[in-house]
Amino acid sequence: LLSAVRYGRIPREIVFAVAKGMYGRSKRCFKLASRRVMKELDHQYFLRHRRPRDMRTLWITRINPAAREHGIVYNKFICGLHRANVHLDRKTLCTLAETEPVTFKCLVDEAKRIMYPPKPGGNRDLS
Repeated sequence: LLSAVRYGRIPREIVFAVAKGMYGRSKRCFKLASRRVMKELDHQYFLRHRRPRDMRTLWITRINPAAREHGIVYNKFICGLHRANVHLDRKTLCTLAETEPVTFKCLVDEAKRIMYPPKPGGNRDLS
């Protein structure tokens, strides 16, 4: 079976099993069904590998406005967390931004502390 699949020849039973819900002759005629099944399997492979990308994009689009509410852009926020050795992935940061704003604010403050250190002599009283 594996050698048949490797060379693009899928057994009839498998082709018709995959093509079961398709319209027209694609589910009955082997030649049309095999073409359609190969295209469908290729499409499913592509979607399986695109899903993690889409999820990462979704998390980033949720983290960015939450970070901007506290006065820091996404790029500086992530860079600050990495420099502070805070190892949280974007999925966790997204969950924190949505459900626990106080904890997220603490992370933002830590990132700001690292990214924008106080200037020496900047706290002087000039009066």
